[in-house]
Amino acid sequence: MGYRVTTIAETLNRINRELFIPAIQRPYVWSPEQITGLFDSLMRGYPIGALMFWDLPQGSQEDWEIYNFIYNFRHESTHNDRATLTEGQPVTLVLDGQQRLTSLIIGLKGSYTIKQKHKRKKSDDAWNEKILFIDLAASPVKDEADDEDASPVAEHYRLAFFDHDQRPQNSAGELWFEVGLVLAAEDETELEHMLHNWVDANVVLDESRRAVARANLTRLWMAIWRDDALSYFTEHSASYDRVLDIFIRANSGGSPLSRSDLLMSVITLRWEQFNARDETERLIEDLTELLSPKRALNREFVLRTALFLNDLDFSIKVQNFVPNNIRLLEQSWERVKAVLLFSARLLRSLGLCGDRLSGTNVLMLVAYYIHRRNLGCIELKIAPEDSQLIRRWIIVLGFQGLLGLQTNNTFKTYRNAVRRAVKQENSFPWEAVAEAFRGIGRPMDFNRESLARWCNTSLDNQPQAELLLSLIYADDLPNLQRRAMPAVQNRFFLPEEMRRAGVSEALAPVIQGFAGRLILSVALDSREQEDYFALSFEQWAQTLSPATMDMHCLPEDLDLYRMDRLPDWVSERRRLLEKKLAGLASANRVRSSGAEALASTQSDT
Repeated sequence: MGYRVTTIAETLNRINRELFIPAIQRPYVWSPEQITGLFDSLMRGYPIGALMFWDLPQGSQEDWEIYNFIYNFRHESTHNDRATLTEGQPVTLVLDGQQRLTSLIIGLKGSYTIKQKHKRKKSDDAWNEKILFIDLAASPVKDEADDEDASPVAEHYRLAFFDHDQRPQNSAGELWFEVGLVLAAEDETELEHMLHNWVDANVVLDESRRAVARANLTRLWMAIWRDDALSYFTEHSASYDRVLDIFIRANSGGSPLSRSDLLMSVITLRWEQFNARDETERLIEDLTELLSPKRALNREFVLRTALFLNDLDFSIKVQNFVPNNIRLLEQSWERVKAVLLFSARLLRSLGLCGDRLSGTNVLMLVAYYIHRRNLGCIELKIAPEDSQLIRRWIIVLGFQGLLGLQTNNTFKTYRNAVRRAVKQENSFPWEAVAEAFRGIGRPMDFNRESLARWCNTSLDNQPQAELLLSLIYADDLPNLQRRAMPAVQNRFFLPEEMRRAGVSEALAPVIQGFAGRLILSVALDSREQEDYFALSFEQWAQTLSPATMDMHCLPEDLDLYRMDRLPDWVSERRRLLEKKLAGLASANRVRSSGAEALASTQSDT
């Protein structure tokens, strides 16, 4: 068919009338700097790349999810509005060029809204709507001496976005012009009126600046109304497979589209009951709101999880998205979505969100267990003691670094172990998974080396220290309304205090080495803190009941609570911690921990 050329003004007139976006397209992602760069290229007469269209066959509108282009873009918003079409309306879909066309729309007819730093998204004053302007009085001609060190892609024209409600104030030698106003001059006569009103009648600019401004405004008008700035190829085939192949080829060479974006296009074409793009974007938003993860959740994570929960190969590669697998993903989508949201709420309730979430991969692992545990059940459930096993398991998993290397092999091993174990066990199969991990050389048990790392972790290393300390308690510390604190207050490590406590100068450095380490840490509630702050280490120990000492894994021998006996105290507590941490996999251990905590509270009361 060959390529055709056209003007920007003519193409903009077709937008959302006959030119639309197919659901296989990714959301708009360009930055304001990319937009100004695009307009600078147009002003300089540079090519901006060919576009690719597809004339949708008559009667096939219902086979496609069709969207409008965005005029007023809001940063971090990923949704285009669904197009409202009349029966028989001619429709041309943009297969390649959405980002460039949307940028032209924003610059000439729309706006770019950006969130201010340190403002909450839901706050009314958090967002600034910005409009594109050009300084007509700025000369694009550079002095050769100035150009020696300039970047070859540096902009020649002065373009910038300004707040919609705070238009730029012209300083000396400036003439800021809203770029979109050029659309009002449809012919040369109207252009001359615009030149007269904006440039010739301007008494502030000197004659040389007015000459530059007249040339720049004329160049802008030519770039929009007269230059054949856009070239495009139009496909007319009725074959979806051919069109999809064209789309993937057009968007895979030199474009930042990810593989998951391209595979999402395949799924979107073949799903019949759901719109895959809308569904995944809403799910990502919901999961992000629940977990506030350090690393962003994305389509790849959702696709991998959907494959993982269906016991399929979960690598993001084309051969895993054959028609049969795509149908299975659609049939299981409601379940996948429900399991992921349930698992995210569970993690949040356990305090494993935000900075306390070691990584998004743990969500996939938890979701698989929830799915298999509730296989055949409409309502998803998990026992409280089971959730505490999961909490502790995730903390250990992160501490031992088991999700770093060979992730796929680790995940396959985990999935196989869980699938076998849930048929025989009624709680989270910690020991079965641990045994499977040992088989691939990835032990998660607490050995001497890992116990030493646990004990030597700095209490200042939040949230890691708080999570590790919570392993010895029945629940997450905030849920228990407990605060991680050093068993020996920092003031008792001062040289004067240690001399008063009978610590020799030779022993002082050894004892000071324990300060601020997890080996000396406990989690105290507000009532326990009253005694803690009011008493010395030795006096405080005498207020503790045996049940309280057992809950905190503290030595029972009160003679060890003298500062000069602290090394012996540390040795005994290390033994108690070793015993406690070795029993984390036992469901009965979790139940007894809860009973111990309750008994401790009652006895101290």
